[in-house]
Amino acid sequence: MKSSYSLKNLPGMETLAKELAKELRGGQVIGLVGELGSGKTTFVQFLAKALGVKEKVNSPTFVLMKIYQIPGNNKQTNFKLPIPKIKQFIHVDAYRLNSAEELENIGLRDYLNCLDTLVVIEWADKVKEILSDNSLIFNFFYGQTDEERSITVLNKPEA
Repeated sequence: MKSSYSLKNLPGMETLAKELAKELRGGQVIGLVGELGSGKTTFVQFLAKALGVKEKVNSPTFVLMKIYQIPGNNKQTNFKLPIPKIKQFIHVDAYRLNSAEELENIGLRDYLNCLDTLVVIEWADKVKEILSDNSLIFNFFYGQTDEERSITVLNKPEA
């Protein structure tokens, strides 16, 4: 995976999500960081779709965490997922949180490092201490036009 991307439009973001989905395995945490409206939730929606989530994916701003099941054989994808297969997609929104302890209180730790689970956290910079050393952080930035975005990918940020 490259460390930076320049996306011209939404189809470019969807393509990036599909490419990322091919590389993912269970037990990972992806943190998304960026200003309001920079594309974090849209990226999560594209990623969930690429992995085979059938439900509509909305930001869990008020419920904090949503759990989506990924159907058994992922027939709707155009590729085979690595083994172990990702069976659960956990979407977290830390926008309203003050600390990672609040996520621990709702049971997020139960899903971290599960080999059949992918956890994606929007506003991950607010809960850095819960991220593992192998977490990927996607930083979203506005581009020159309304549709353009730049994304940089880093390892876990310093706490």
